[in-house]
Amino acid sequence: MPFKTLFTIIGALFILAVGGFFIYNSFSTQDDKVENTDLVPSSLSNQIKAISQKPIINPIIDNQKVKYYLSENGQAYESNFDGSGLTQLSTNTLTNLSRALWSPDGNKVIHIFNDQGVIKKYLYDFETEQSTRLGQNIDYISWAPNEDRIVYQYYGPAEENNISISNPDGLNWTNIFPTRMKDLIIKWPSSNKIALMTKPSGLTQGTAYTIDLTNNDFQKVIEPTYGLTTLWSPQANKILFSETDHQGKNLKLKIADLGQSTINQLDIITLPEKCVWSTDNQTVFCAIPENIPQLTVLPDDYHKNLTSFSDHFWKINISTGQKTKIFENKGEQIYDAKNLLLSPLEDYLIFINQTDGLLYSIEI
Repeated sequence: MPFKTLFTIIGALFILAVGGFFIYNSFSTQDDKVENTDLVPSSLSNQIKAISQKPIINPIIDNQKVKYYLSENGQAYESNFDGSGLTQLSTNTLTNLSRALWSPDGNKVIHIFNDQGVIKKYLYDFETEQSTRLGQNIDYISWAPNEDRIVYQYYGPAEENNISISNPDGLNWTNIFPTRMKDLIIKWPSSNKIALMTKPSGLTQGTAYTIDLTNNDFQKVIEPTYGLTTLWSPQANKILFSETDHQGKNLKLKIADLGQSTINQLDIITLPEKCVWSTDNQTVFCAIPENIPQLTVLPDDYHKNLTSFSDHFWKINISTGQKTKIFENKGEQIYDAKNLLLSPLEDYLIFINQTDGLLYSIEI
């Protein structure tokens, strides 16, 4: 073979070998980039899992555990935030249990039974295992934030009724405010403040008030608003609240800062009952519907289970407006969150999925 021809062949082979080497390295580098991207921690890759096996009602965070009642039989359970360590707290069958109002320390609970429209309320003490029936005229109840007391609306024989405070069993009561308003939503957001709100509807205006327990001063804190529901901040100086038009449409989420006397609209659309406050008093975690059906009347249809949503989950700083998505629902499972809770370290977001009634957690 002529030398020139041989040299040409060797040169061509060398060029092919070098080119192959660079092509191989190029593809290898691209593959590495894809793999590394998958391994980079992302707020959208948080794990979501069912932590109850059956539908539940009214969960509560108690230290490093979550407690709840089963809807089907009223038996109580607790588990870790990831669903492990499941323990049965009570084997008693509670037929027709509709709500369970836990004390802040998780040691007591007010059971509310609804037997074909007949409402009965009982205080149960887990330590003594004693149950005490509450008076029939005691209506909407909330626990004090830092003491073993409750606030409620008491209906007397006359038109006038009272907002009252008592021991959890209804004894040692004190009337703090007489009123003719009925069906009030009552909260106890701080030790010296009681919050009242009229029954929410997108078709009628609702109003929010406070009672200062140091001087019994009664104040209107949110003017008449269609679609009004509220969620008080941990320091009780801010209110997350919803607003609609007079037809229960065009939902907005707003924040009232009572200390600054300001109201601002947030750049998200959801109901306050689909949110939970962080302990920093500046951050909220919210389940935000992907879309809201056009004919939906809020909050009426949601409270009556006449509509449902497919939620994504966000963390929002209400001061800066910064939003961080912590879970995006891309699977076949639909998550319509309610009763949102945060673990003490705020590393788990816990909620009831309204579509199946199960308790879920997202590791944040």
